[in-house]
Amino acid sequence: MAAIGGAAVAGAALIIINAVWWLPAAKQEGRVAERSAALQRSMDLIKKRGVTNEAVGRFSDGDLCRKLRGQWVRDTGTCE
Repeated sequence: MAAIGGAAVAGAALIIINAVWWLPAAKQEGRVAERSAALQRSMDLIKKRGVTNEAVGRFSDGDLCRKLRGQWVRDTGTCE
């Protein structure tokens, strides 16, 4: 009978430790990992965007017009 009572107390203690300490710590670690991954994805997108902006910046007006599927009118310098 004493063994069952001791096991119950030990089980209750583990449940309390889990609910108060381990579970919140695991949730916090998950949040930190998720934020870190989101930040890394954002940084990768910013780098890719920088490369794209640099490439587009080298286009002439006519090249940019054609890339956007327009028709460059050289006489007026416009894209239609």
